Amino acid sequence: MNGPALRRASRLIVIDSRGRLLLFRHARKNGEMFWATPGGGLEQEETFEDAALREASEELGMIPLSITLLWEQITNFIYIDHPVRQQECFFRLRGDLTSIRGDVEEIHGQENILEAKWWGLAELESSKEMIFPADVAR
Repeated sequence: MNGPALRRASRLIVIDSRGRLLLFRHARKNGEMFWATPGGGLEQEETFEDAALREASEELGMIPLSITLLWEQITNFIYIDHPVRQQECFFRLRGDLTSIRGDVEEIHGQENILEAKWWGLAELESSKEMIFPADVAR
């Protein structure tokens, strides 16, 4: 039996001038809540970099001044009741993001994003909430 198909996604590491990381709180259909970096799956022939730029526009309402690949990983998780194997590239965004533009709310609603929050390192390390990636504080 074959395992799950490989999904490809770009994730965004957005850090403000105070060193805090931006995470979105998501709600799964079963009511489970989790926090994750902004980002999403690649479309058709997109590169990881192209997807990162598109996701910055869609989820944050910003055009980054630059993006830098930080790391890549393969992760396995259950989405609803389906196993997912995902190749993820994490990009650091540089640009001015003082607030998330209001016109991205429709995208957030479609993706079950409930809120955005800036997290400090100590808060990330001590949190008991589900955060993806789990080792983002490192």
